[in-house]
Amino acid sequence: MTTGRIELGASGRAVAANVKRLRKARGWSLRALSEELSAVGRGLSQDAINKIENGAEEGTTKQIRRVDADDLIALAVVFGVAPAALLVPLTYLPTESVGVTGAGEVPALTAWLWATSEIQRLVYDTDRRRQTQDRESTLYGLPEWLTPGKPLPAEVAREIGLADDETLRPDWDDEGRPVLRKERDDG
Repeated sequence: MTTGRIELGASGRAVAANVKRLRKARGWSLRALSEELSAVGRGLSQDAINKIENGAEEGTTKQIRRVDADDLIALAVVFGVAPAALLVPLTYLPTESVGVTGAGEVPALTAWLWATSEIQRLVYDTDRRRQTQDRESTLYGLPEWLTPGKPLPAEVAREIGLADDETLRPDWDDEGRPVLRKERDDG
């Protein structure tokens, strides 16, 4: 079976560059990162990580490896960052253009807002109302209980045992594991 050359788009190159940047920022060797990934159940060899990092260079002739969704999440976990920190290029200025596969060049701030769900779309269909497209993005892209600016639906709040004046907030237990805590709403 023959395989063709792997071509990474702008987002694939951003992931590769961010893996390399975050690994070096922590002072980790390829081996150390491989061991960290193995510890969370996502074994990647030093060679695989090196091939991932090779993808940072556009047009490289070096062997490269794509990052799949499970790799991306495991990398975010071991680096202690949100997945967006791997997906979007780190820039000095928010106005710098960054490439986003499928959307082309956009300002870095726009890419970050989109990757962190602060905005729902990067590209709009000019033949349709923008407000309608935003509503569709919220409807289809977010769980009902995460709709910006809206409280939890009453049936969801009842199901999880929240009183009318309570909300949930993310927190961590004594072992550093994520938990949700009930909190009285001061508003």
